[in-house]
Amino acid sequence: MNDKENRKRPSMLLTGASGMLGRYVAGAFSDFCIVSLGRGEGNDIRCDLSRETPDFSGRSFDLVVHCAGTRDEAMAREVNAGGTRRLLDALAQNPPEAFVLISSTDVYGKETGEDVDESSPVWPSTQFGSSRLDAERMAEKEFGNTGTVLTILRPVAMFGSGLSGWAQEMFSDVLSGRYLHIRGNDAKMSLVTAYDVARAVRAVYAKGGVYNVSDGHPHTWLELAEAMSANAGRQHRMMTLPEKWASFLSRPMSLFPGLRRMFDAGAMRRRSQTLTFSPERIKGDTGICFHDTVEVIARRDSGYPYEEK
Repeated sequence: MNDKENRKRPSMLLTGASGMLGRYVAGAFSDFCIVSLGRGEGNDIRCDLSRETPDFSGRSFDLVVHCAGTRDEAMAREVNAGGTRRLLDALAQNPPEAFVLISSTDVYGKETGEDVDESSPVWPSTQFGSSRLDAERMAEKEFGNTGTVLTILRPVAMFGSGLSGWAQEMFSDVLSGRYLHIRGNDAKMSLVTAYDVARAVRAVYAKGGVYNVSDGHPHTWLELAEAMSANAGRQHRMMTLPEKWASFLSRPMSLFPGLRRMFDAGAMRRRSQTLTFSPERIKGDTGICFHDTVEVIARRDSGYPYEEK
């Protein structure tokens, strides 16, 4: 596409373009002229937001989607809050028409709850959650008295190509036979595909507001583990123990590196508590329908974890 055709397309700055969500967002905005910002060589603007303020001299953007971030507790404040501050500073002289901030349901700080919605109080309990809330407040202050439409999305745990964190660890544990299921545990959690989060960005970027993003199909941890097994195309044996035995073994098993994650007391506690989030606001405002993430994970087609047919 030549420069003249590009000038006719709306412009979009996308941070975290090489990350899991960023790649799906880029696909959802293929009709935009996308400028990517990140640390890697493949970005149009190379900049480490955790340390540097980008230079947008001579540039303007119709839309900015800020996907960059980390769940690393040690780096969360500098990357998530500090990076957002530097990005906002760089945009101050020429604000975009719309700004989308990818936050997280971790801002609520909840360990248990059902259908938690946007009216729930925010009280983060981790550095990651606090850094996301700080970023939200920075953006609200920056754009509160301007013409920029600010949209804040709070997705639950995302699944997509390029998994990382606990989701990738769980996948690995299931496939290696080192996933421990607590017998009788029917606690449920909320999930969403990164593909659907990208669709949500597209649906609300011009509306403004704060939205939870969840697929609305709560599942148990066992159902998720079974879907991961199905994705690999074969049944994998999972160890099942009563809660009292799993708790009893957690301390001695922590001495063995190969079993430490399997019997991690914190992980077992999280998996025994129901925590789900309501997507009703975004569904009501946009009419968007989300795919059942566990059903998507169980598929074995080449588009794993999901590509629309």
